[in-house]
Amino acid sequence: MMRAKGIGAVLATVALSVSFAAATADAAPETILGFTPKHSAEQRAAEQKFSGVLSPAVARELDRDLAHETGLVSTPGGYKRMRKVVDYLRSYGLRPQVHTYHVYQSVPRRIEVTMTSPQRITLPNKEPCLAVETDCGNVVVGYNALSPSGDVTAPVVYANYGTPEDFAELAKRGISVEGKVVLTRYGANFRGVKSKLAAEHGAKAVLIYSDPKDDGNTNGPVYPNGPWRNPDGIQRGSVQQLMQYGGDPLTPGWASTKDAPRIDPKDSNIAPIPTTPISYAAAEPLLKALGGPQVPANFQGGLPFPYHFGPGPTTVRVNLDIAYETKPLWDVTATVPGRSQPDQTVYVGAHRDSWTYGSDDNLSGTEAMLQIGRGIGALLKTGWRPERSITLASWDGEEYGLFGSTEYAEQLGERLQGAVTYLNMDGAGGKQFGAAGTPSLDRTIRQVAKDVPWPGTKGSAYDAWAADHGGGVPPISRLGSGSDYTAFFDRFGVPSANIGSGTDSGNYHCSCDNFWMEDHYIDPTWQYHVATAQAVGLTTLRLANADVLPMYYSDYAAETGQYLTAFGKQQSTVDVSGLKGSAAQWQRAAKAAEDRVAKLLAKGGGPIDGIRYAIASRLYSATERQLLTDAGLPGRPWYRHQVYAPGINAGYGTQLLPGLHDAVLERHNPAEAATAAASFDASLRKAAAVVSAAGW
Repeated sequence: MMRAKGIGAVLATVALSVSFAAATADAAPETILGFTPKHSAEQRAAEQKFSGVLSPAVARELDRDLAHETGLVSTPGGYKRMRKVVDYLRSYGLRPQVHTYHVYQSVPRRIEVTMTSPQRITLPNKEPCLAVETDCGNVVVGYNALSPSGDVTAPVVYANYGTPEDFAELAKRGISVEGKVVLTRYGANFRGVKSKLAAEHGAKAVLIYSDPKDDGNTNGPVYPNGPWRNPDGIQRGSVQQLMQYGGDPLTPGWASTKDAPRIDPKDSNIAPIPTTPISYAAAEPLLKALGGPQVPANFQGGLPFPYHFGPGPTTVRVNLDIAYETKPLWDVTATVPGRSQPDQTVYVGAHRDSWTYGSDDNLSGTEAMLQIGRGIGALLKTGWRPERSITLASWDGEEYGLFGSTEYAEQLGERLQGAVTYLNMDGAGGKQFGAAGTPSLDRTIRQVAKDVPWPGTKGSAYDAWAADHGGGVPPISRLGSGSDYTAFFDRFGVPSANIGSGTDSGNYHCSCDNFWMEDHYIDPTWQYHVATAQAVGLTTLRLANADVLPMYYSDYAAETGQYLTAFGKQQSTVDVSGLKGSAAQWQRAAKAAEDRVAKLLAKGGGPIDGIRYAIASRLYSATERQLLTDAGLPGRPWYRHQVYAPGINAGYGTQLLPGLHDAVLERHNPAEAATAAASFDASLRKAAAVVSAAGW
């Protein structure tokens, strides 16, 4: 297996730099969106220098170092990892700062799951240590953060993925989960939603396992001999009710500083019933002994026998002793002040904490952030400065519920009005490139992808991305929740994107997410790590230096009109015709402003145009904030974005038009729906007015 070290690493870096140069020199490159032709040429020269600094050898060494010990939030390993990130940033010539927050966390004291009938088996709660692993003794047991304690013994009912449709199927068949332990497999929705829905149907506890059909041995060789989850692999994860709010459970809406006021834990978003994960080896005897009707094809997993619903004769005891403590966590930021617009900031962040070693999730993102910092540091030594400020961020506590990024954003609060964008990385070292984000950034993300050579191909990241989706224009998903953009975007209206790459595998949240897996199966050449860092780095530099921020709200407005049309067909409570008219007005205003800006940029501009460009940029950045509602969404006021939010019964997944959807289709409240419609209409009109002003 090729390893990026020594002369091989140097050659790999040179090859990447040469391919970048060739991509930009073979033909006259198009003008970068948001730049005058002159500044576009200057920008490409800076980007070439930046890209030449990025190195597969550095990526590999960063991961070998940072993943040597486990990095769970608020542990000694997590603290050491933070100090290493500080040292790396300082070595690049940057000035890192540490931000400490004190957050309410769960700490497992006893996690026991025992099959009590028809036979007695104590199920394992941790993977066995393998020779390829380091610091194995500090790997946390398999458990779900922010689960309550409990001691429940009850018959088991298998509920597939634990979605609303799955529970409806059980009800249709007359199978009750009341008083039972629900066994679900991971996938289809957020694990916290599985707990919520099971509790709503009367269950007393939940077990969640990773089925081999989804990411295990039915897909190919398993760890350590391949990339797929082995039978012992346990997927940890938080069951915080993230669809209600993120961050510290006891400080919703304000920062968890040392002396912050805190709500009562019983009023927080801690999961409603005891919930814990098990491996598919542990799930096998439970499923094999279940009686009741055989499940339909869409409930059948990958274990080699027919699955049944139950209940019984399988019975389990779920005995969880989970303490709750307020403990410190540590965010790290490093800001490069802007030359002409220092109060306008491009944020670039990735979480540093991990459930175990976290080479993929998310040291790959942390390492990309560090590589971007290293590249920026090299540019600074040449006298280069960004026009807007750039803040690099290494978040802590993401895995427990977006703790670090949320507390930081809540502490800044309205000061985030100076935030131009937030770019997030959560998985940045695999073969498949992808992105999610606000529609206003789609064109910029795609243009950058066309300028980044993709390893293992003769084309660009864009070409590989399109090929992965059958050709044509590659799709950009929309933001729900589940990563560190949530507070920035969903609560404070900062235009955001999540950009990254991944390799199909079964390493998610298990001890197999480590340097061995990354080095052998996820990205053995470490060049995908470099290419992803390059893509996010170029996006950062363009947003920091653009004459006018390359944001296209005509695209956003048109897409919003499509959402409204679809919503109108789903229900009859809200007449969407007026809302569609306001969206169309927004689209026309945005298109007129974009056309005016494009003409001025093409002309080149003089000193007075620089002032116009700055004003237009501020108005473009402010347009996203007009889509917020001060009152918050129905039933979950922490979320304020009226176009996108996490779905109540999806968790991570995006819910379009959440205020309207929640009021009409979840809460069935016509008065609430009317209020939501009026609020959204006012926001659409404000967005049209703000973006219109950008066209002078």
